[in-house]
Amino acid sequence: MHPFRLAPLSCAAAVWACVLSTPAQAAFIVDQVQVRRVGADAVLELQFTTEVQFQRLIATAAGDTVIVDYQLVAMNNREVGLGSQLLALDHVRGLDRVRLTDEPGQGDRDRRLVLRLGTAGGVTARMGSDGRRLEIVLQGRGAGLADTPDPARADTTAAGLLATARTQLAAGDAGRALESLNALLDLPPNDQSREAQELAGLAWAALGQPERARAENEAYLKLYPQGEGSERVRQRLAGLPAATPPAVPAADPAVRPEEVTLTASTSMTWYGGNGKLRSQEFQDSPIAGLPPVIGEPQFNDDRTSQVFNDVDVNWRRRSADLDQRFVFRDAYTTDLDRPERNKNRLSSLYFDHRALNDGWGARLGRQSPTGGGVMGRFDGVQGHWMAAKNIKLGAAAGMPAEKLFDTRRYFYGVRADAERLIGQLGAGVFAIDQRIDGELDRRAIGLDLRWFNAGTSVFTQLDYDIAFSGLNVASVQGTHVTADNTVYTVLLDRRTLSTLSLGNALTFEDPTRPGMVFKRMDERLANTTVAALREQIQRITPMVTQAQIGVTRPINPHWTTGASLQLTNTGAIPPVPDVPGFETGRPATGNIVSASAQLIGLNLLSERDTHVGSLTVIRSPGLDGLVVSYNNSSYLWQTWQIEPSLQFYSDRTPEGSTSERWTPGLRVTYRGWKRLALESTLTYEIGSARRLTPDPTGGSASVTTRESSNRASYSLGARLEF
Repeated sequence: MHPFRLAPLSCAAAVWACVLSTPAQAAFIVDQVQVRRVGADAVLELQFTTEVQFQRLIATAAGDTVIVDYQLVAMNNREVGLGSQLLALDHVRGLDRVRLTDEPGQGDRDRRLVLRLGTAGGVTARMGSDGRRLEIVLQGRGAGLADTPDPARADTTAAGLLATARTQLAAGDAGRALESLNALLDLPPNDQSREAQELAGLAWAALGQPERARAENEAYLKLYPQGEGSERVRQRLAGLPAATPPAVPAADPAVRPEEVTLTASTSMTWYGGNGKLRSQEFQDSPIAGLPPVIGEPQFNDDRTSQVFNDVDVNWRRRSADLDQRFVFRDAYTTDLDRPERNKNRLSSLYFDHRALNDGWGARLGRQSPTGGGVMGRFDGVQGHWMAAKNIKLGAAAGMPAEKLFDTRRYFYGVRADAERLIGQLGAGVFAIDQRIDGELDRRAIGLDLRWFNAGTSVFTQLDYDIAFSGLNVASVQGTHVTADNTVYTVLLDRRTLSTLSLGNALTFEDPTRPGMVFKRMDERLANTTVAALREQIQRITPMVTQAQIGVTRPINPHWTTGASLQLTNTGAIPPVPDVPGFETGRPATGNIVSASAQLIGLNLLSERDTHVGSLTVIRSPGLDGLVVSYNNSSYLWQTWQIEPSLQFYSDRTPEGSTSERWTPGLRVTYRGWKRLALESTLTYEIGSARRLTPDPTGGSASVTTRESSNRASYSLGARLEF
């Protein structure tokens, strides 16, 4: 944490975050990308390892570069870790060259997806079928794709296609009507499928193709032998000429040939930094011009030097009745100054099999959670089975990937999901049980509700721990995207600072055994009970409340405005005399309110430049702050991407202490080669502060301390695609 910036959390939250913080995640939070066709469009569905919320889309005039801004709901960028993630979709048959990069944004929870396309075209974005998915729609580029949409969106899409087909048939355009009907019939079975099948027979008859009309009518009667429309179709079928069997059976054009693809990428990035902090008293002293002595009270220095390596391998085999994947993602961080901090993080190593026709699938190995109460990466298995058209049953079992001292943990859980319960309302329920060294670690039940219609999405999440009789998560988020790409967002989220679990007790002391480091639950339970530990954990785990509303609105092709209002509050911890460090409790942060405004300029200098200016005002009981920033992205000769930035930050405490800093930065990326990209960054921070502290002699006057700082951060890296 920078010495001149007070954290938005109070001492209570900061202490608890250190006590019970989970290990940092890997830099891969996009778990997978599914590509499917919806009518004439191609849809990229991104599934994340955590909850996200779509914010805005910025598209350049050239049409081949798009930025999608989104926010993390339950994590921040420090937890995600270093680096960015590249996903290449060249291997998708029927889709032009696509490069998708996920990288951190300016704020703690801000992130952005940079989409680079081989050919220009219209692009829109929206939330997906749950709070862990985003969808990017490539308009008019779905003709060569055979994938179908999520069943949860099928009815909405189908209704529009059916209405279009009716209009086209009434206008005598049977050919275009067939295009709409075929797109509808490619969807999962839905309420419009029956009428679409009947209209397909009428369209072929109108085109003078009686044999094709016969085939469609026979298919209708095979699917719907009874009920409305069946008698009409039988009468039409009887009036058609007799079928003439072909001499050689024709190949079924709907059968997709087997496709096997392998994509991989690897990167190496060196991160460095040097910083100095000096008090004004030191600078004014007679020895200020002498070489500094590291560690003296009036001078501080920090230096970092790390190399971050990652590898991402994806193998996929697809056919008409199966979809198989093998995924391997790993990252290794080498600390050149402190080798003992070197760390490897295996993010994913799993095999996924989906039987498309039979409606079941399973994934085995190290993987990220996809809901169902699973809170982090795990080694194990999860699977699902379509019990009915709109009902999916699932189960998961495994061991958390992050070690907790020397404990042994495992979990198992079940889930049921149903779509279109009432209109576009879908729901899911789950139950999960986790054990630690033979004791019950956590036992939770939960509910998810989701509703969407056209550009509107609403998701709710509830996680309640039965063992603790306490709430882990209660969240609702909504997004509405209008036809002119105006985006409205709202978020209400309340969750524990750390998930309630018995294992948290290993991170604080037993007052009867001071200094004892507990590594297993039997050691921790030697002088206490499970019930007593659960009570302590619940009492010292504060709740964090977030609320946010925002809007982004295009003014014209060159300018877009945005505004948001956000509130964060971390609750108090009451006195807990039997837990060292929490004897007197911790105060709440109070309401931390930030109001932001953005002005986004597009294509002001070229067809691919973007300009983002923002102003954020922060108000809280412990700090008032101001952040002003500007970021630019421009392309030179289509191979160089130049991204200069400038940020100014200032704050003031109620006691009168102040600080400010200026941070200019520059990122340069070269993409002159097909498979290799080079990237470098440089930021330089210049800061000053005035600290007011009580007089140590007991006088009424405050002691003023002036400080100045400077810090340079830089990186140089390369990414290679295979």
